[in-house]
Amino acid sequence: MIGVISDGSALPEQDRLELALLSQARWLKGHGSLDAVTAVVASADKVLPDVLAAECGGTPVYFLVFTQADRAWPLRQSLEAAGNAVITDGDVRATLATAHMLTALRERGQPVDRAAVVIAGSDEIFELGPLLTSVGALSLTFWRDADATAFPLARVAQEADVLVDARAHRTQVRWEPGRPGPTVLPLPSLADARGVLPGLFTAVYQERLRRVDVDALAAVAQLLSTTMPAGSRFSTPDVTLTDSITWAVRQASRYPRGG
Repeated sequence: MIGVISDGSALPEQDRLELALLSQARWLKGHGSLDAVTAVVASADKVLPDVLAAECGGTPVYFLVFTQADRAWPLRQSLEAAGNAVITDGDVRATLATAHMLTALRERGQPVDRAAVVIAGSDEIFELGPLLTSVGALSLTFWRDADATAFPLARVAQEADVLVDARAHRTQVRWEPGRPGPTVLPLPSLADARGVLPGLFTAVYQERLRRVDVDALAAVAQLLSTTMPAGSRFSTPDVTLTDSITWAVRQASRYPRGG
């Protein structure tokens, strides 16, 4: 059983939260044959794991969605500390964004460890920075909207190879005349990335994982990048995709780097 949970902080219309959670649960049931229940989260206090376990039928696995990054982080920590595996919508979107970056760099003939990458809106998705580092990106610049006055994005990213645009409200970036600027990759939406979910959750159950760590997500991103053109969507799963993702997570979990 998967608990689909949220505090609704990332939804523009919070009165539609329960409907949005039910939609995600139905999708998991229909596309991944995964039983799912829903629950609204109010806080990350110490009793949260016990409260959610009671509401979600004792499930040890959660899908945390529609929750702002600064709120999702403590929620995740609280649940993982109690032995529950947590996958966030940020995990899924960041995994596909990383795959897009790897594909774009390969098409440019640019080794990932020699590429300059800028993340615009880095405070919108905390999962992205560690994941890009895990696949070998060594030159990362984190930019937020609050930096715009002192450090305009066009100036910061002008010499970059890739700009991953994770801003919630994207505005067009104008590059200097005669200079091409980086390859711009918008952050995928959850709808475009959730075909990855069945493979992730299947691996969690098969391996009885208590944590899906960044190396496992990196393995999935690398897998996706080997077979996809830049900008590909994974809105629905298929058997081959699910099996491949399950295998990648299993291998990364059984044989961790440095283990």
